[in-house]
Amino acid sequence: MLLVAVLIGCLLLHPLCCAALFAAALAVMAGEFYRMAMGRGTHKVPRALALCLIAGVCLASFLIKYYRLGLHWLLLAFPLLLVVLAAVLLDREKRIEVLTAQDICFPVAYMLPSFMISQMLLFDRAGNYSPYLFIAVMVLVWINDVSAYAAGMAFGQRQNSRKLAPHISPNKSWAGAIGSVVFTLAAGACLYLLGFFPIKLWQWLIAAFIVVVFGVFGDLFESLVKRHYGVKDSGNIIAGHGGLWDRFDGALFAIPAVTVFFILTSII
Repeated sequence: MLLVAVLIGCLLLHPLCCAALFAAALAVMAGEFYRMAMGRGTHKVPRALALCLIAGVCLASFLIKYYRLGLHWLLLAFPLLLVVLAAVLLDREKRIEVLTAQDICFPVAYMLPSFMISQMLLFDRAGNYSPYLFIAVMVLVWINDVSAYAAGMAFGQRQNSRKLAPHISPNKSWAGAIGSVVFTLAAGACLYLLGFFPIKLWQWLIAAFIVVVFGVFGDLFESLVKRHYGVKDSGNIIAGHGGLWDRFDGALFAIPAVTVFFILTSII
């Protein structure tokens, strides 16, 4: 609940607070991945430079949209990108005798594009800052996560229950997936009935279904990455709930997918 309060508070307080929150959250998630993939205290210079690049580009993409600047300003990130690549190539520190360039680049290729696409949901068709649609989509994401967990715990842990992907995430069940579909679609219908946005019922239902499908992909993808590195949680920033990436793994897939759908249907 604290994360929800902080997120909504920053979104509503001021656009620059929202921009800072996005950049900070991305840096934290990327840092969690680096600790998971490379341990603590290793490859310090490439990691620090990569985090500066990731957070800086995320912040710049928001400011470019908010102040209606040209996209050519993003070209300023290329010198820092070259510095990051040089630091990786010149890094003499080894881990299991393998250069960790792929680990350094992973958040740049996966997390950063997700955040940049999701930021488009914060602006209306006229280019004005409006966080309410983003909050509505986050409500769908939260309901999807909570309903999947509740249905999975209630019906998916029985002896004969079928697992969704047992080799990747043994705890995820079809019962949880079905529960998330039912409640997230119901939430989409409620958002339509509230009438806050000029969005048709079928569009809300498709958006809700996209959240369910891509949310599952996001969860399983992070589980696959954690299994690859032999860890249970991406971090411990939230007591008893793992890291920030653990909390928003599904959102990293679901929100950009919904954003693209809203763009294609001229909602934003």
